[in-house]
Amino acid sequence: MHDVLVCPGCRTRTADRIDVRTLARAGDLLVCECGRRYPVIDGVPIVVADARGLFRKDIAALIERDLPPEVAALLAEAGPDDAPWPRLLEHLSIYLDAHWGDRAVPPPDGPGAELATSAIIERIAARSLDRVELAVELGCSVGRIVAELARGAERVIGLDLQFGAVRRARLLLEGEALAYSRRVVGRRYSAATVAAGDLTVPGRRATLVCADALDPPLLPRVFERVVALNLLDSVPNPQQLLGVVDTLCADGGEVILASPYAWQSGIVDDEARPGGADPAADLAAILRSGTGLAGRYSIEDEADLRWTLRRDSRTAVVYRCHYLRCRKL
Repeated sequence: MHDVLVCPGCRTRTADRIDVRTLARAGDLLVCECGRRYPVIDGVPIVVADARGLFRKDIAALIERDLPPEVAALLAEAGPDDAPWPRLLEHLSIYLDAHWGDRAVPPPDGPGAELATSAIIERIAARSLDRVELAVELGCSVGRIVAELARGAERVIGLDLQFGAVRRARLLLEGEALAYSRRVVGRRYSAATVAAGDLTVPGRRATLVCADALDPPLLPRVFERVVALNLLDSVPNPQQLLGVVDTLCADGGEVILASPYAWQSGIVDDEARPGGADPAADLAAILRSGTGLAGRYSIEDEADLRWTLRRDSRTAVVYRCHYLRCRKL
């Protein structure tokens, strides 16, 4: 599967071409002819241009291991709330419930718990009837969409910069039951377990990669299905992300996007936020016209879909996401 992974450090771009070198496996490393090396930790390649910067920033996530939920919860109690370990535990609680809550024991409680499977997940699952050779999800988090994509693709790449989430996605897709800490309130957690069951994906058909969605280490123009859900408002430059999606998509391929356009300072640059009061219409217009992109797209499905994130037993955040499925002309 590493034949689609390329070195982001020596990749070069000109107006009409992108030159890349693919990576080769050498023990616990992926190596490039240019001399750059990228680690593989617990089966997850970490392929970012500034690997040392990521190591300094997220060393807690890179070296942590699966602890019994009661031990993990005890460590989080020491706080403060924004310390690396409590932040990681909260992040995993939110997204494991959001992605896999319909398969968790016990099921999630609190507001929004009745929406264990989101409409977005159902939309992606329905695309399995239209099979493709190669699919990719940018911002895959803990892997539910990768699993759904694998139903309709021979091979799937899932990519996310949060290593702790990607590592757990790999465990789940390989068929392991995962015990995790579900947030109750504050830094208090209870134990939950989830398993992928019939959504298990053999390793030869799915690769999970820790990488930057704005600089993905992937071959251009080879993916027949490119997915980026709830990511446009989670990167500094949404237009740059659209350019990445367009670059990855093969001619005639399918792009699936969703976003609530919940802009936040410190995450999305003010000047990079598209569309003013109606970013949904602006995004559709950009895709149809191909403005700033290499290709134009026809929109095949568009809807507003509900997406709920459970934060704890008393709090949930509900989004109305703009969903677009389009075809590269």
